Amino acid sequence: MATNQGVGSSNLSGRAINKYMKKLILIIFIFIYSNNIFSHEEIRGIGLSKCITFTDASIEDKVIFISWMAGFITSHNILKEKLHSKNITYNRSQIWVESFCYNNPNKKFKDAVESFVNEFTK
Repeated sequence: MATNQGVGSSNLSGRAINKYMKKLILIIFIFIYSNNIFSHEEIRGIGLSKCITFTDASIEDKVIFISWMAGFITSHNILKEKLHSKNITYNRSQIWVESFCYNNPNKKFKDAVESFVNEFTK
């Protein structure tokens, strides 16, 4: 009887660990492949993913993409000594990039972010 009770709880914790491990692996992947944060000559990491990857991502994973986008814009601001995307909300940024990626699924995510910067720097 005690064995049957443990099966349900162990299955639940197994799913929680699996979800946690997926996020941890994704974060490690991002850090490994994006070690040149301030390099303006070479893009690395999640920015090289196709837009379809972003479009198909879960809500939780889209947060990681948008975080990469924020870092890209920040480094661009520092390198160009110019403030881009001023007074643009998080939601508006995400909606704009989602629209770009939906319409251009084979473009790279970095292309969407660069287009965003160009659009809101005018």
